Amino acid sequence: MNFTRIEVNNKGLTLVELLAVIVLIGIIAAIAIPSVLKIIHDMRDRAFIANAWNMKEAADYYIKQETTSGNGAKETITYLELVEGGFLSSFHDPDTDEELQPSNKSYVVIQNNIATAVCIKGAKRNLCTKDGMERAVQFHDLDKSLIMENPN
Repeated sequence: MNFTRIEVNNKGLTLVELLAVIVLIGIIAAIAIPSVLKIIHDMRDRAFIANAWNMKEAADYYIKQETTSGNGAKETITYLELVEGGFLSSFHDPDTDEELQPSNKSYVVIQNNIATAVCIKGAKRNLCTKDGMERAVQFHDLDKSLIMENPN
Protein backbone atom coordinates (compact mmCIF):
# COMPACT_ATOMS: atom_id res chain seq x y z
CA MET A 1 0.00 0.00 0.00
CA ASN A 2 1.11 3.44 -0.90
CA PHE A 3 0.03 6.17 1.51
CA THR A 4 0.32 9.79 0.51
CA ARG A 5 1.71 11.91 3.25
CA ILE A 6 -0.04 15.21 3.81
CA GLU A 7 1.83 17.86 5.65
CA VAL A 8 -0.23 19.90 8.06
CA ASN A 9 0.77 23.34 9.17
CA ASN A 10 0.34 23.20 12.94
CA LYS A 11 1.40 26.81 13.51
CA GLY A 12 -2.15 28.25 13.30
CA LEU A 13 -2.81 31.85 12.33
CA THR A 14 -0.15 34.48 12.43
CA LEU A 15 -0.84 37.77 14.16
CA VAL A 16 -1.17 39.58 10.80
CA GLU A 17 -3.71 37.04 9.56
CA LEU A 18 -5.70 37.34 12.78
CA LEU A 19 -5.70 41.16 12.55
CA ALA A 20 -6.86 40.96 8.92
CA VAL A 21 -9.81 38.76 9.95
CA ILE A 22 -10.72 41.14 12.79
CA VAL A 23 -10.60 44.13 10.42
CA LEU A 24 -12.85 42.34 7.91
CA ILE A 25 -15.36 41.45 10.65
CA GLY A 26 -15.32 45.09 11.79
CA ILE A 27 -16.03 46.35 8.27
CA ILE A 28 -18.90 43.90 7.85
CA ALA A 29 -20.35 44.90 11.22
CA ALA A 30 -20.03 48.62 10.38
CA ILE A 31 -22.10 48.02 7.25
CA ALA A 32 -24.62 45.55 8.71
CA ILE A 33 -25.52 47.12 12.08
CA PRO A 34 -27.04 50.37 10.72
CA SER A 35 -29.03 48.38 8.17
CA VAL A 36 -30.40 46.03 10.83
CA LEU A 37 -31.26 48.96 13.12
CA LYS A 38 -33.14 50.68 10.27
CA ILE A 39 -35.10 47.50 9.58
CA ILE A 40 -36.03 47.20 13.28
CA HIS A 41 -37.17 50.86 13.36
CA ASP A 42 -39.24 50.40 10.19
CA MET A 43 -40.91 47.29 11.63
CA ARG A 44 -41.81 49.20 14.80
CA ASP A 45 -43.36 51.95 12.67
CA ARG A 46 -45.34 49.38 10.71
CA ALA A 47 -46.54 47.75 13.95
CA PHE A 48 -47.71 51.17 15.18
CA ILE A 49 -49.71 51.66 11.97
CA ALA A 50 -51.07 48.10 12.21
CA ASN A 51 -52.32 48.85 15.72
CA ALA A 52 -54.19 51.85 14.31
CA TRP A 53 -55.85 49.66 11.66
CA ASN A 54 -56.75 47.09 14.32
CA MET A 55 -58.46 49.83 16.32
CA LYS A 56 -60.41 50.82 13.19
CA GLU A 57 -61.56 47.25 12.61
CA ALA A 58 -62.64 46.97 16.25
CA ALA A 59 -64.47 50.31 15.99
CA ASP A 60 -66.27 49.03 12.89
CA TYR A 61 -67.59 46.07 14.91
CA TYR A 62 -68.59 48.45 17.70
CA ILE A 63 -70.50 50.61 15.19
CA LYS A 64 -72.30 47.57 13.75
CA GLN A 65 -73.36 46.44 17.21
CA GLU A 66 -74.59 49.88 18.21
CA THR A 67 -76.56 50.46 15.01
CA THR A 68 -78.18 47.00 15.02
CA SER A 69 -79.19 47.42 18.66
CA GLY A 70 -80.93 50.68 17.80
CA ASN A 71 -78.40 52.91 19.49
CA GLY A 72 -76.27 55.33 17.56
CA ALA A 73 -72.50 55.11 17.83
CA LYS A 74 -70.78 57.76 19.93
CA GLU A 75 -68.47 60.34 18.35
CA THR A 76 -65.39 58.65 19.79
CA ILE A 77 -64.65 55.26 21.24
CA THR A 78 -61.56 54.78 23.35
CA TYR A 79 -59.03 51.99 23.35
CA LEU A 80 -60.23 51.14 26.88
CA GLU A 81 -63.87 50.85 25.72
CA LEU A 82 -62.87 48.68 22.75
CA VAL A 83 -60.96 46.27 25.01
CA GLU A 84 -63.60 46.21 27.78
CA GLY A 85 -66.35 45.70 25.19
CA GLY A 86 -64.55 42.68 23.75
CA PHE A 87 -64.04 44.28 20.35
CA LEU A 88 -60.25 44.32 20.63
CA SER A 89 -57.53 42.60 22.62
CA SER A 90 -54.92 44.84 24.13
CA PHE A 91 -51.83 45.11 21.96
CA HIS A 92 -48.13 45.63 22.53
CA ASP A 93 -46.42 48.98 22.27
CA PRO A 94 -43.86 48.48 19.48
CA ASP A 95 -41.29 50.68 21.23
CA THR A 96 -41.32 48.94 24.61
CA ASP A 97 -42.55 45.46 23.60
CA GLU A 98 -44.85 45.66 26.62
CA GLU A 99 -48.62 45.63 26.64
CA LEU A 100 -50.07 49.06 25.96
CA GLN A 101 -52.44 49.41 28.87
CA PRO A 102 -56.00 50.16 27.75
CA SER A 103 -56.81 53.79 28.49
CA ASN A 104 -58.89 56.73 27.32
CA LYS A 105 -55.80 58.41 25.81
CA SER A 106 -56.05 56.42 22.56
CA TYR A 107 -59.29 56.58 20.61
CA VAL A 108 -61.10 56.29 17.28
CA VAL A 109 -63.18 59.17 15.90
CA ILE A 110 -66.57 58.19 14.47
CA GLN A 111 -68.60 60.36 12.07
CA ASN A 112 -71.93 59.30 10.61
CA ASN A 113 -71.38 55.75 11.92
CA ILE A 114 -68.03 55.46 10.10
CA ALA A 115 -64.63 55.22 11.81
CA THR A 116 -62.73 58.10 10.24
CA ALA A 117 -59.65 58.85 12.35
CA VAL A 118 -57.45 57.41 15.09
CA CYS A 119 -55.21 58.64 17.88
CA ILE A 120 -52.80 56.19 19.52
CA LYS A 121 -50.51 57.22 22.35
CA GLY A 122 -47.68 54.83 23.16
CA ALA A 123 -45.03 55.05 25.86
CA LYS A 124 -42.47 56.85 23.66
CA ARG A 125 -44.33 57.89 20.52
CA ASN A 126 -47.81 58.69 19.35
CA LEU A 127 -49.89 58.84 16.22
CA CYS A 128 -51.93 61.95 16.90
CA THR A 129 -49.78 64.94 17.72
CA LYS A 130 -48.69 67.40 15.09
CA ASP A 131 -47.19 70.83 15.63
CA GLY A 132 -47.79 70.45 19.38
CA MET A 133 -51.53 69.93 18.95
CA GLU A 134 -53.43 66.70 19.36
CA ARG A 135 -55.36 65.68 16.26
CA ALA A 136 -56.62 62.26 15.33
CA VAL A 137 -55.14 61.06 12.04
CA GLN A 138 -57.53 60.25 9.20
CA PHE A 139 -57.30 56.58 8.26
CA HIS A 140 -56.68 57.41 4.60
CA ASP A 141 -53.70 59.54 5.69
CA LEU A 142 -52.04 56.92 7.93
CA ASP A 143 -48.32 56.88 7.27
CA LYS A 144 -45.26 56.20 9.36
CA SER A 145 -44.10 59.78 8.82
CA LEU A 146 -46.98 60.89 11.09
CA ILE A 147 -45.63 58.97 14.09
CA MET A 148 -44.20 61.57 16.47
CA GLU A 149 -42.11 61.46 19.62
CA ASN A 150 -44.11 62.13 22.77
CA PRO A 151 -43.66 65.64 24.14
CA ASN A 152 -41.90 65.65 27.50
